[in-house]
Amino acid sequence: MMSEQEEYYIDSLIAKYIVGEISPSEEKELMDWCALSKENQKLLDDEVLIYQKANLGASQSFDTELAWQKIQPQIQKSGKAKIITFPVWKLAAGFLLICAMSFLIYQQFGSTQEFEFTSKNEVETQILPDQTSLAINRGSEVSIAYNERKKTGLIQLSGESLISIPESKKVNWQVQVEQLFIEDIGTVFNVKAYPESPIVEVSVLEGVVRMYQENEEGIQLKAGEQGIYDKATGVFSKAEADSNVDAYSTKSFSYFNEDLASIISQLSEVYQTSIRLEGNIGGCRLTVDFEEEELSTILAIISETLNLEINETGEEIILSGTACN
Repeated sequence: MMSEQEEYYIDSLIAKYIVGEISPSEEKELMDWCALSKENQKLLDDEVLIYQKANLGASQSFDTELAWQKIQPQIQKSGKAKIITFPVWKLAAGFLLICAMSFLIYQQFGSTQEFEFTSKNEVETQILPDQTSLAINRGSEVSIAYNERKKTGLIQLSGESLISIPESKKVNWQVQVEQLFIEDIGTVFNVKAYPESPIVEVSVLEGVVRMYQENEEGIQLKAGEQGIYDKATGVFSKAEADSNVDAYSTKSFSYFNEDLASIISQLSEVYQTSIRLEGNIGGCRLTVDFEEEELSTILAIISETLNLEINETGEEIILSGTACN
């Protein structure tokens, strides 16, 4: 004979099993319990049948108070010696409806998942439950609240992250940087918002986003545009997005008539390597693409193209040469 506490525990396992939220270890406990007797197995089978007949769906809404009012008289009238003259699944319906509904309601209103990610010395990529991808740049922190049932997702960012949201997204995503919000409208976008920087930059690679503050409309950005928010003045502005804004994540670069000084500055930052130019060569211009190449390969191509020399010391790489025509 089970105690009340044991009965309650088995009831909770059955409810979890029926709605598909039971863990492997809990399922093993339940199966071991069913193996103890035919009556135990029959109870589980009957209650699975009840759930199927009730056709309970996660999207339905339930009145638990009304359920109690309907079920309680049946429980009070049943008594220990009462002979049951109707199918077993009807007698057990009260218990199962209450367990399943309570569990589903708990899921609907209490299933917010929280994540925290910190990237210190390496770029880190994190995949969220709806397959949204975050490439988190060095020195950045991300806190996430995700609730698929409420269709809400909030990313609180300090630093920089490339955010890729699939077209089949399951929640409506927002990024928050202090008092600033970036609202996704189905996109791939980069947010650069280091605490020490006086501005927040949002660059859109695909789709559309909106930058705004509470009580302020803000601006809407489409692919190829960069939104800039001045923290001191609260002013929004637009510019052309840097085509290589995501290079810290992708290690891919595309340069069109770009000056060498800017290229080297970006390569130094992405590869975390000190690179210095010697001679009047910073104004030399290049049109070239690199796709996930090693830094040594990139520098070899640049030096060959511009007829430069490469010298490496223990602390830095030096490119030297004469001024370009």
